[in-house]
Amino acid sequence: MPLTRRAALALLGAGPAAAQPLGQAGAGTYPDRPVRLVVPYLAGGSVDILNRAYARALAEQLGQTVVVENRPGGTTSIGTAYVARSAPDGYTLLGGGDSVELNRYLMAAPPYDADRDLIAIQQLADVPYVLVVNPKVPARSLAELIRHAKANPGRLTYASFGIGGGGHLSGELLCRLAGIEALHIPYPGNPPALLDVVAGRVDMMFCTIPVAQPSLRSGEVLALAMSSPARVAALPDVPTCAEAGLTGYDSTGEMTLYAPAGLPAPIVERLWQATRAALNSPDLVRLLGQQGFVITPPRSPAETTRHVKAHAARLAEVIRAAGIRL
Repeated sequence: MPLTRRAALALLGAGPAAAQPLGQAGAGTYPDRPVRLVVPYLAGGSVDILNRAYARALAEQLGQTVVVENRPGGTTSIGTAYVARSAPDGYTLLGGGDSVELNRYLMAAPPYDADRDLIAIQQLADVPYVLVVNPKVPARSLAELIRHAKANPGRLTYASFGIGGGGHLSGELLCRLAGIEALHIPYPGNPPALLDVVAGRVDMMFCTIPVAQPSLRSGEVLALAMSSPARVAALPDVPTCAEAGLTGYDSTGEMTLYAPAGLPAPIVERLWQATRAALNSPDLVRLLGQQGFVITPPRSPAETTRHVKAHAARLAEVIRAAGIRL
C-alpha cells in the first residue's frame, strides 16, 4: 500500500530543528557537525517530503545529522536568498526547485543572483504533476477536457500552488498547446488549491502526486494526464499529456541540491559523492517511487548547472508568452 504524506513524514521525523552555528571547516574534516538543509517551501508538502527523505539518506552517507529547516515565502526567494548569503562551508545547503533559476524571469529584482551566489551540486529528482479535475467537470480524458474548454471559452478555471510555480506553468503550457482559455487561480500551496478543486470551487489543477493521491483514491478528483514526458510508476494507468494528443508537452518540475558559491572543491566532491550514494539507497528509492518522484541519472556539478539553466530557459518561454510577472 502506498505511503500517505502523514506516514512518510512520521517515518522521516518532520519536526524542524534550531539552526546550528556556522563556521569554516577544513575539507579534510568535513562534516564535523550537523549540516543544515534549507527547504524554501512549507512543511508537509511534496517537496518537503522529498527533501526530508533525502536528508535522512544523506546523513547516513556523511555520518552527521542533516537538519531540515523550512524557510518558505516569496516564491521560494526568502529561503534561497538565506542560503545564498550563508558561509560557503558546506554546512548550509538548499533543497531548491525550478524557482531558484526561474525567479530571474519572474521578478524585476530577485534578492539573490543564481549565477553569482549559488552552485548546483546534483539534481535530486524530477517532480511530475498530475492533471486532476473535479468529477463534475464533463471530461474523463484530456481530449474531452479540451473539447469542453473550446465549447465554453474562458469558463474553465485551474488552481496552482503559486504564480510562476510548476502548476501554473503546466496550466499555461496546456492552454497554449491546446488552444484553449482557462482562468488561473493561485494558492499558497498545493493542499489548499486541491481542497478547492475537491469542493468544486475550481475545475482542475496540475498537482504533485503525493498531495493528490488520497483524493484520487477516494474519487474526490479524477486524474486525466501527467505533465511528464513518460508515465510514472506511482500512477501507471494515467497517460501523459503527449500520449493524450499534446505532442511535445513536458512540464516536469525538478529538485536540486544547491550550495553557496565559493564552496571548496573537495567539499563539493564530498557532497556530490554522498548524494549519489544516498540516491541509490533502497529505502529512498522505494519511498520516492511511492510518492511519485523520479530519481534522475547522475550528473557532475558542471553538468547539473548546465541542465538546470537549460530547463529554466525552456520554462521561461512559457513565462514570457503568458506575461507572468511577480
